[in-house]
Amino acid sequence: MIEFRNIKEKELLVHYANEFGDTNILNIIESGVSSELEAAALAKFYWKIVDETIEDKDLEYILERIYTTLHIHCGNNGYSDVWDNEIP
Repeated sequence: MIEFRNIKEKELLVHYANEFGDTNILNIIESGVSSELEAAALAKFYWKIVDETIEDKDLEYILERIYTTLHIHCGNNGYSDVWDNEIP
């Protein structure tokens, strides 16, 4: 399970997972990453959100918080290299 420090982080991720129609990401948000494929999918999903919201300056802070949360989660589960390799 991904431990979010702020419920807004999870809400934003769930919102975009629903918007993108990505049920796999919804499962990962609830259960956490358990494979390299899931870690890569989560990282790609995060960067897709960044690309989609690049003009929305109001989201910068929460996206930074989400990045930290997801990076720590992937690292704690042994997938920090997978996460890092997806950084554009």
